[in-house]
Amino acid sequence: MAAAAVARRVPLGREAHGVYSLCFGASGAQLAAGFGDGAVQVAGPGGGRSKPGPPLHELTPLSPQLVDAGTGAPGPCLRPGRRPRQAVTALGFHRAKPGLLLAAGADGVVVLYDLRAGSAAASLTEEENEIHALDFCRDGSAFATAGKDRHIRLYDSHTHQLVHVVRAPDFMAGDEFTPFSGHSRRIFALRFHPSELHLFLTGGWDNSVKVWDKRVPKGAQSVINGPHICGPGIDIKGEHILTASWVPHNALQLWDLRMSRLWQNVPFPGNPTQGEFLYSAQFCTEDVVVAGGSGTSGAGIIHTGTGQVIGEVLLSNKPVHAVASASKGQPVAVAGAGGNLYLAELH
Repeated sequence: MAAAAVARRVPLGREAHGVYSLCFGASGAQLAAGFGDGAVQVAGPGGGRSKPGPPLHELTPLSPQLVDAGTGAPGPCLRPGRRPRQAVTALGFHRAKPGLLLAAGADGVVVLYDLRAGSAAASLTEEENEIHALDFCRDGSAFATAGKDRHIRLYDSHTHQLVHVVRAPDFMAGDEFTPFSGHSRRIFALRFHPSELHLFLTGGWDNSVKVWDKRVPKGAQSVINGPHICGPGIDIKGEHILTASWVPHNALQLWDLRMSRLWQNVPFPGNPTQGEFLYSAQFCTEDVVVAGGSGTSGAGIIHTGTGQVIGEVLLSNKPVHAVASASKGQPVAVAGAGGNLYLAELH
């Protein structure tokens, strides 16, 4: 049975702004954190409780050229170090090139960072959108974004050009809406399947998770009804989907990907009177998950087979906005309001 080491707190230089997104690189050697003021910092999390790892390195855009995501026309340049000060709500490392990191946020700007140079390599903007989620496909050849405007945008990772938009129904124009249409409310989570190149999932406020094939221009392949997703609350491993819902009870659930039905409710630790209200969840291993939210102001590491809680991180009455796990839970990161960032490891 896996056990979690005691979590250690990582001091941050921007604690007052809060952490809104987290992402480990494929090897687990790098951890990126996105802040409420638009900053992105990257750290090597270290190899254990007694090894703190190198200090966080802050990234700032150096005059990248913005490109309108709808027309492809050049837009204004960001001045050096003057990124619009809105939260970085989504991060993603390139699957094949770990030196590249995508960051996106509430200002609709997507920045590609070159970590070796410590600066922005490219940037684009989605006009009048707030981006809540992004992810690279398995081989890193494409990435997708989603957010407030309910459209799902697919980009070529090499050219950074918009390839396709899965458009949400326009109710004012009288578009027909079916369960397999785009989302009816804003999207908060997007995740590509780790082993199937074209498959990805989205979820949001409309109480559904939709499964898409990026080769198919229109229409979801299947739909799971129920999860109320309000953050990075979707993950996939093998044939199982993990969801974290902002609801008081049965917030953490496993679903059968092929059958589109509930596999099991995963008990989440806490006081029943507070409610669970989860924002984020990820697999650590095939049978261990980490999840957190605002109900208990903490995160739990849970064995799905037994329901045993093998670790907890509490943020002193502050909500958990994001959790992340490197391979096999070595390590696990938990972060949220007040800039709190904690690391723990599974043994």
